[in-house]
Order: sequence, then structure tokens, then C-alpha cells
Amino acid sequence: MSDEDKTRKYASSQRAERARENREAMLRTAFRLFVADGFHATSLAAIARASGVSNDLVYKVFGSKRRLLMEVLNFVVIQDAESRSLLDQAGPQAIRAEKNQHRQLEMLVTDITASTIRARSLDDVFRSAVITDPEIAGLYRRAHGTRLKNLTAAVGWLASTGPLQMTEEQAAASLWTLTGPDSHRQMVDGLGWTEDQWRAWVHNILATALLTTRPA
Repeated sequence: MSDEDKTRKYASSQRAERARENREAMLRTAFRLFVADGFHATSLAAIARASGVSNDLVYKVFGSKRRLLMEVLNFVVIQDAESRSLLDQAGPQAIRAEKNQHRQLEMLVTDITASTIRARSLDDVFRSAVITDPEIAGLYRRAHGTRLKNLTAAVGWLASTGPLQMTEEQAAASLWTLTGPDSHRQMVDGLGWTEDQWRAWVHNILATALLTTRPA
């Protein structure tokens, strides 16, 4: 490789890294401002200014504030500014590989409730925005549909390591309900539980309802 080619490759690598850093900075800033001020009160200009980038760059990368909101949700759940697939992440793949069904469920509940806790404040932003924005309402439904689809895949992993006490569809619905933001909102906000208490309750309910054996 010539020196000129090496220089070009280095410059390209630098640009890619800068683009990644800018994208993550915009996502983190948008999350902070959406949670603090709400969706409608937060402008793309404010996000650009607080991120240290131009208005044009925010529009170029995300296109619209609604799309940015969805990208922020994806980032908060997956914790990777570039990734689009939750199930391909290390955590879910470790759950898939686990052969002890009780341990598998414990890992699954820990992983799902952690992502719910991270995304809970943004879920509040969505719930507020859907009241006056039908397009956001559609995006919100789509996000929860994707969540159910991912949980259905996870239930398939559970079913592959042992029998379940209900159908996979019912099991996925149970996971979707008990580990979701509404459950967190009711138990943590409404009853004053700690997040550890909520997580333990979710695990105990699901272990009793789903699995046919006791842990070894």
C-alpha cells in the first residue's frame, strides 16, 4: 500500500469515527432534552446547539424530530449508536446459548427489565406526545410491536430448553406485560417499590407461571 493510500485510509477512518461520535452525541443530547423538556418543546436546533454540531448535520443524519425520537429509543435500549438489531447483541445471544432453563429465564428478566428501566423516562415522553400527535402514536405502537416480536423470539429460546406451562404466544404476552414500562410505572411509581423489588417480583411471577420444574 502506498503512502498516499495509507493517508486516504487514515483520513477515511478519522471521518467515520468523527461521524460516529457526532451521532452518539446527538442521541445522548436528544435523550436528555426530550426527557427534561418534552418532545414538542425540544427543537432540533436546541439539540444541535447542545451537541456542538450544526443544524444541517442533525437534519442530514436524522431527517426529522420524530425519526430522531425513534432513534433515541433504539439507542437507549440497545446502547449502541450504530446498531439496529437488539437480538444480535451479546446479552440476548448469551441468553439464547444458555441451556439451563431457570438460569435462562433469570438472565432474560434481568436483561429486559434493565432495558425497560433505561427507556422508562423516554416512554413517558412518548405517552405525552401521542396525545396531540397521531404520527407519534403510530410510531409508539410500532415500537411496542417490535418489542413484542423480540420477546416472542426470546420465548422460543426458553421453549427450546424445556417445556412451558402455556403457549408461546401467551408466554410472550406475559413477558411483554410484566416487564414493560406500564408495569414499572405501577409498581415503582405507584407502590413505591425499588427497581430490585420490581425485578424480583417479575422473575418470581414468570418462573411460577411459565416453567414446569423447580430450579435445581
